[in-house]
Amino acid sequence: MNTGDWWWDTQDQLPAGAMIVPVICASDKTHWTNFSDNPHAWPLYLTIGSIRKDIGPTPKTRAWILVGLIPYPLKDAKNIDEAWHSAVETVLPQLTHHDIAGPSVKWDCPDGFQQQYYPLLAAWVRDYLEQVMIA
Repeated sequence: MNTGDWWWDTQDQLPAGAMIVPVICASDKTHWTNFSDNPHAWPLYLTIGSIRKDIGPTPKTRAWILVGLIPYPLKDAKNIDEAWHSAVETVLPQLTHHDIAGPSVKWDCPDGFQQQYYPLLAAWVRDYLEQVMIA
């Protein structure tokens, strides 16, 4: 991800010493059980784009974390899209800002100093049906 122009162009707009944390989310409607009124859910996973590509996809590294389990609305729900967007905004409120004008976060670094970071939604991994719904 850091080989793309977007990362470097955005990084140039930040204050000195601040860094981008490109956030990658993934979701896919999943069938959980046949013994419930609501057998489906959307697990919502998150990782960051600065993890090396040879490390990130392997299960042992735990680079992807489950941040939420969004219940799939019942069949009589009026608008599934609105319910999904509302749930994602509840789970990931800091990612609703799509630019560096959004909130920054200060984290402790291994060197003992605090660094200012800007978490930005960089990508969302999903299948075609969810792509249409998210858009």
